[in-house]
Amino acid sequence: MRPDSPHISKEKISEVVDAFYERVRVHPVLSEPFSVVRDWPHHKEIITHFWWVQLGGARYMDYQYHVAPKHREVGFTPELLNGHWLPLFRTTVRETVDPELADIWLEQTERIGRSLHMMHDFWKEKEKESSQ
Repeated sequence: MRPDSPHISKEKISEVVDAFYERVRVHPVLSEPFSVVRDWPHHKEIITHFWWVQLGGARYMDYQYHVAPKHREVGFTPELLNGHWLPLFRTTVRETVDPELADIWLEQTERIGRSLHMMHDFWKEKEKESSQ
């Protein structure tokens, strides 16, 4: 953990990830893109590690994240992110994490969301150029 990072424990991150993906699996919209997940315990372990690292923790897994390409493969859209994923994630984090730490986590979540949105726009532009 970086010395200037507030501490969100791995256990708390895991709790959020578990609760969030239980909700995703029954969500009327999000369940479809996540239907590609075959090994939920492994997926949640990887996502817990991802958030641990994003929130300042030291890597404890040897896993290479390919966030943008993976999201593209499952049909990510800004509408899916902003209309469904982010609201559900915000609710889950706020219900589970102390407010100050929730704010920090959600700020990082918003940054990642903006990056994914920019990548989506980039891919759309590239597709448009290649079809002309």
